[in-house]
Amino acid sequence: MKTINVGELSFELRESPRRRTVEITIERDGKLILTTPPQVPLEKLGEIIEQRRFWIYSKLLKKSAIKQPTAQKTYLPGEGFHYLGRSYRLKLVDSADNPLRLYHGRFELLRSAESSSASLSHQQQGQDLFIQWYRGHIHQHLESITTSIANRIGKEPTSIQVRELGNRWGSCNPKGDIYFHWRIALLPSSMIEYIVVHEMVHLIQPNHNRDFWDRVERILPDCMDRKEWLAKNGAIFSL
Repeated sequence: MKTINVGELSFELRESPRRRTVEITIERDGKLILTTPPQVPLEKLGEIIEQRRFWIYSKLLKKSAIKQPTAQKTYLPGEGFHYLGRSYRLKLVDSADNPLRLYHGRFELLRSAESSSASLSHQQQGQDLFIQWYRGHIHQHLESITTSIANRIGKEPTSIQVRELGNRWGSCNPKGDIYFHWRIALLPSSMIEYIVVHEMVHLIQPNHNRDFWDRVERILPDCMDRKEWLAKNGAIFSL
C-alpha cells in the first residue's frame, strides 16, 4: 500500500488508469484516500492537498464530533469554562450581587441561582446563565474589533448582534448586519479577530472568491493558519 504524508495528514494513495482527476475521500473511520490518475508527481499531489487542507480538516472535525461528542458541562465546583481562550474553574458561592461573574480567576455561580427554578433542570439553568453572561460580555469586545477593522476596509456594519447561530460562527446579511454566535466568546482573541475580519470583508465582497480571500489576507497575513486552527479546534469550545 502506497501512502503520502503532508504535514500530519496521511493518505492512502490509489492510482487508477480510469481517473482523469485527483479525488480525496474521507471514509467513515476518518481514513484518508487519495485516488489519482497514474504517475501524478508527488509535488503536484502535495499542492492539491494543501489547497484542500481546510476542507479536509472540516470533514475530519465533523466525523470526530459524531464519534466523540463533547462532554456535557456539569455546572459543579471545579468544572472548567472558557472565556477568550482561557479556561476558568467554577466556584459556587452563597451570596453575590450577580448570579454569575468572573472574579479573581474563577467563575462564581450563585448557589441559589443554579437551583432556583423548579421548571428548569440544574443543567439548563447553569447553561442559560453562562450564555447570558457570554452574550453580554462579548458584545463590547466585538464592537472594539469591528471599529478597528472598519477603519481599515472603509465600511462599517449596520449592526452587530450576538445570538445563537447553530454551526456558524458568524454571518453577514445584504443589509450589512453582522451576527456572531455567542460561543465566539469562548475562543482565543486571535480566532475572534479572524471571524470578525471574515464577516467584515463580506460587507464589501459577499462571495468566497479570490478577491474575498485576498482582502482577508491583506488584513491578516496568517488568515489561513487561523482558519485551519478553527476548523480543527473550534468544536471543543462549547457548553
